[in-house]
Amino acid sequence: MKKTDRSTDDLSKDAFFQTVFQASPDAAVLTRVCDGKIIHVNDGFCRVTGYTQEEVIGKTTLELALYENPSDRNKFLNHLKEHSTLEPRTCFFRRKNGVYNEGLVSARSFCSQGIEYVCVSIRDVTEQQRIDQENNARAEELNRLFESMSQGVLYQDIQGNILCVNPAAERIFGLPAGEMQKRSSRSAEWKLVREDGSVLPVEEYPSSIALRTGKPFGPYTLGVSHAQKKEYIWTSVTATPLFHDGEKTPFQVYVIMEDISAQRKAQQDYQLLFQKMVDAFALHEIITDSKGRPKDYRFLAVNPAFEKLTGLCADDLIGKTVLDILPETESYWINIYGNVAATGESVTFQNYSVSLKKHFSVTAYRTEPMQFACTFTDITNQIQYQQETQKAQEEIRRLAHICDVAPSSIIVVEESGKILYVNDYAAQLHGYSKEELRKKWIYDLSMGSTDASVREKFHLAHEVGELVIKKTVLGQNGTQIPLLINAKPIEWDGQPAILSIGTDLTEQLKTEKTLRISLAQNRRILENLQDGFFQVNMDGEFILVNPRMAQIFGYDSVEDMLQVNIQLMYTDPEERAKLLVKLAATGSLKSQACLVRRKDGSLIWISMNAQYLRNEAGEIIGTEGLIRDINERRKLEQELQRQHAALIATNEVLIKRLEQSINAISKMGELRDAYTAGHQRRVQQLACEIGQRCGMTQESIVNLSYGALIHDIGKIYIASDILNKPGKITNLEYQILQTHAEYSYNIVREMDLPQEILTMVLQHHERLDGSGYPNKIQGDEIILESRILAVSDVVEAMTSHRPYRPALGIDAALAEIESGKGTKYDANVVDICISLFREQGFVFALEQDQY
Repeated sequence: MKKTDRSTDDLSKDAFFQTVFQASPDAAVLTRVCDGKIIHVNDGFCRVTGYTQEEVIGKTTLELALYENPSDRNKFLNHLKEHSTLEPRTCFFRRKNGVYNEGLVSARSFCSQGIEYVCVSIRDVTEQQRIDQENNARAEELNRLFESMSQGVLYQDIQGNILCVNPAAERIFGLPAGEMQKRSSRSAEWKLVREDGSVLPVEEYPSSIALRTGKPFGPYTLGVSHAQKKEYIWTSVTATPLFHDGEKTPFQVYVIMEDISAQRKAQQDYQLLFQKMVDAFALHEIITDSKGRPKDYRFLAVNPAFEKLTGLCADDLIGKTVLDILPETESYWINIYGNVAATGESVTFQNYSVSLKKHFSVTAYRTEPMQFACTFTDITNQIQYQQETQKAQEEIRRLAHICDVAPSSIIVVEESGKILYVNDYAAQLHGYSKEELRKKWIYDLSMGSTDASVREKFHLAHEVGELVIKKTVLGQNGTQIPLLINAKPIEWDGQPAILSIGTDLTEQLKTEKTLRISLAQNRRILENLQDGFFQVNMDGEFILVNPRMAQIFGYDSVEDMLQVNIQLMYTDPEERAKLLVKLAATGSLKSQACLVRRKDGSLIWISMNAQYLRNEAGEIIGTEGLIRDINERRKLEQELQRQHAALIATNEVLIKRLEQSINAISKMGELRDAYTAGHQRRVQQLACEIGQRCGMTQESIVNLSYGALIHDIGKIYIASDILNKPGKITNLEYQILQTHAEYSYNIVREMDLPQEILTMVLQHHERLDGSGYPNKIQGDEIILESRILAVSDVVEAMTSHRPYRPALGIDAALAEIESGKGTKYDANVVDICISLFREQGFVFALEQDQY
């Protein structure tokens, strides 16, 4: 009985180790040492190499040409004979398609039943490169995958017709694609059986369930009758329904079938491989909190390599959580593994364990729901080497960048003159690419240089330590370029060399030439300048004057004037001191008028522009500036000021007379209409207040005032019985009354007033929506002054008595303009008017208050 229990336990372990071995994404292969033949491989091996299990089992790695360098195999075997274990090392291996990949190979030798075996694990480190290549040619790769993948794939429509199969599916069923496509998936000819050997009904086919439920189904294990071998091929089947966009009923289903027959046969070998594999392996279950978030994980199994790698014993680990064993474990380990266990998405990553103080390369994958397995490789040394290499490479890139952006030619040459290095500036300067320059000798780029002269300079620089020379070099097209060269001895790849840093003097020489020309031009300009120019020190002694300066002050020559102190030229002894104080405050003097004394004692007015005179260090050593004789201009200005004052006085008289005329005209109009007496003056008062708040200029407000005073002058042409009619007027009478706007315009037009006044008088009854008169214009056609008059006219009229009604009051007037705001009346003008009355307390002044 006990023996039977142990057998059952062994079988459970076999199943467990088979699952672990088969699910591992790394390639694993078991070979006999005596003849080198392959005994077992896992699916990871098939994925990494491209071979199927049938293609490799019973063959040697040499027959398959797996190694790029066949001698690597002998090296590995020799190492195993001495140490029994091969630590991970780099090796290039050949896939079935002939492509060479780089991988980390580890191995362990062992004996079983007197036969020596080697268990090899291969981790493909070019996976990321392959992924990138697959992304760039996705369509082609998917098609190639469909044709070459080890899993069988079938596509069928909702009626059960098989649309497409791949070669792997043909091998599983033992039928060509054409024969399979003649059958319906509902046909009993498929002879599918369950794991217990019973016949699987058509309605329980995975494809039938997926189409019926509209949900993926599987993986489901079933047996497929092979048409040629007359035996069952065991497969793991997954069926996935396909939908058109927006539809809930599937139109097709695709079925993936993986041949797992070999897995069943290899269970004992998988267990052996698990125990002997070099990479550390651990199986865990994830632990979640009440919300389903991962918070810890429990150890279920570990292999000896894991114990060796971590220094932890399996007996102390199994059944316990990672936080029990390693409380300092970082949360990101738990989160990553939790995602793998929850989603089933495998992940390969590198990370650092603070608890173990090591860097690991980890591959994690789900074995069952809420369980995951991991393989570990200690890459601490590799990471440290990469970090040091990256740091060194970054330093080199930084130095290279500094050299390339330097605004100087940088060239390194050896003793023979061979160019070893050039920067971007040097390449651009000579007109070659950097690669072309590195194929040349330095004397090819320099005028008059020979091999002997270059060697002489080379040795001289090493003797004295540094050389500074001016040299003319050549561009690609023979252009001569002047350089200032600083040459220093250095070592380059362990050999003596010269670092040559050259500064292009072309622009400097051009600048010097331009400066010489400019100085000559400035001298000519100074001598012919129509203004006087001076430079004087802080004591008042002249440093430099031009001929015009001497002429303005009445001196016979420049030399005579240089003997005089500028202080003597000011009529007020304190004037110069005041000007220096102003200069210190403002930094310069602009058009400063001064009364000065000439050599003969006569006084003249001058205009002076002056600033500080500074030396090369920026220190103030005096002042300099320009002098202009404005004596005659001063006389003209005084005469103009006198005439301007006379014009202002005359203009004020004319304006007063204009105001009196307009007031008189306004009064004349009011004589015809007793009820509107004072109306125009009150409209003027309100309109000017609104105009000020609209931001109008003073001139525009004056025009607005005049227009308000005479806007109804045309009523003198309207019959008095219409103007003063106590009852409601007829339509005809109203039309006659409307003509007063045009009459007003015609009267004002004869007065030669500004156009704005004419326009506002004509438009003061127009409305924004076109409902006004006389021309029914609208919107922007109505000027601002007319809009202000319109509002002011309505408000004043409604608050005043009329023959046909009493005054309506200010509230009714404001309600009227507010109801027409933005339609009849300008919105801004309405807002200002309402604010004047309601917030600022505006009231119309009494008639006697307006005079």
